[in-house]
Amino acid sequence: MPITRSELLFFSAGVAAGALVHANYPKLKEALGPLVAGALSGAGVEGGTLGDRCAEVVRTLAEKIEAVQDAMSEMSQAAAGAAAAGASAATADASAAASAQAAESRPQSAPA
Repeated sequence: MPITRSELLFFSAGVAAGALVHANYPKLKEALGPLVAGALSGAGVEGGTLGDRCAEVVRTLAEKIEAVQDAMSEMSQAAAGAAAAGASAATADASAAASAQAAESRPQSAPA
């Protein structure tokens, strides 16, 4: 399968960026070392380490998703209940109409 120009461009840019980082890795490690160590230890994050903060975010997200799922379930149950009530009302109306039509189509007996 041939490679498009766009794919070749992104691949080339990735190779160039990788080569640049590799060539300057010792300088980058020295400059960014304290920043990375602080981020991993939880510096600047209130409420504990980075892992604790991530767990809190995931827990909050799960609670919001559960609330949305509960609301959707309640809405679908209400819609099903309304549809069932509407179906039974429609069935009753259809039965009454059929009975009236049957009564009209019966031959009348002649008076004696």
